[in-house]
Amino acid sequence: MPLGNREGADSRLIRKSGDLCEAQISPSFRGRGVVKFLARGVSFLKRFFTVGFMVLFFVLSLAFEIVDDLGRLVAIDNPPDRVVIASPAITKYLEVLGVSSRIVGVTDWDPYALSNEVEKIGNLVPLNLEKILSLGPDLVMISGGFQEEEVAKLEKTGISTFVMNPNSFEDIYRNLMVVGNLFGIPDKGRITAMNFRDEVLEIAKDSYNVPQNEKPKVVYVMIAGEVSDIWTCGTGSFVNQAIAYAGGANVGAPYSGNNGWFPVSPEFVLNSQPDVILVPYYYEGGQEEAVKMITSYKPFADLPAVKNNRVYPLYDGLTAYANPDFVDLVKTLKELFY
Repeated sequence: MPLGNREGADSRLIRKSGDLCEAQISPSFRGRGVVKFLARGVSFLKRFFTVGFMVLFFVLSLAFEIVDDLGRLVAIDNPPDRVVIASPAITKYLEVLGVSSRIVGVTDWDPYALSNEVEKIGNLVPLNLEKILSLGPDLVMISGGFQEEEVAKLEKTGISTFVMNPNSFEDIYRNLMVVGNLFGIPDKGRITAMNFRDEVLEIAKDSYNVPQNEKPKVVYVMIAGEVSDIWTCGTGSFVNQAIAYAGGANVGAPYSGNNGWFPVSPEFVLNSQPDVILVPYYYEGGQEEAVKMITSYKPFADLPAVKNNRVYPLYDGLTAYANPDFVDLVKTLKELFY
């Protein structure tokens, strides 16, 4: 058969120069083309849905639920970019984890406002909801205790609210990890928490080796106006833990109260015969005044701590809140005790 008249099973030969047109393509060739087109379409759809699924998974992975210290299940759609801190007890956690730039508002009593440009929202209670709303926060962080009633008010406005109420070394360790997860930096939260724990326990291990009868008897004396009105710490207080980790024997340890704090009389201090008295001061330059309230009180004149000049002023910022500064508190106490 002449070459020009031969038709193969799969295709026709080009009879003249130029491109193939549809009429020049055999049915079997067109069939294979359709299959290839469909195959390419399926491949495209696979890639499309794979990418779409990955994007959806990524978005959903940012959303999670976390339990706060009131036992509330709080839904977090995305790590917050604008945060109002309604309790000074919380601020240090954000500073240590490097996310304090997300703070847009703090209370009037927060030391953070002294060195940072940030809006003040007023008192801890009652909260100024109008001011808080004007800052457009993604999240409000608040303490428990006397602030608990404010949580319901915040919820009614639709603002996402997270409660932190740390009262112990263990709470601080846990909350460092919680805040890390809350702000989308779980690895940093975990590492920071572990470093915090290890640093404290290293000091505590050294203190453990001191015989009990060689540890100084310690009492923390917080005076509310007059020396006759004293508050001290016992079991349940992070300050009690700090005293123990630093190698002291807290005379208030056998007792407890709300978050470990309870009132005592001057007679309690006299009967305990402390070797060391810790007294808080609230502003720079207030150290001498704080110590003098103890040393000038005549009934305390014969106490070992007074006679041996072991009445020590302690900055209230270290003992007011259970936060990562706990490490500094333990270090400070260790230096005072030994």
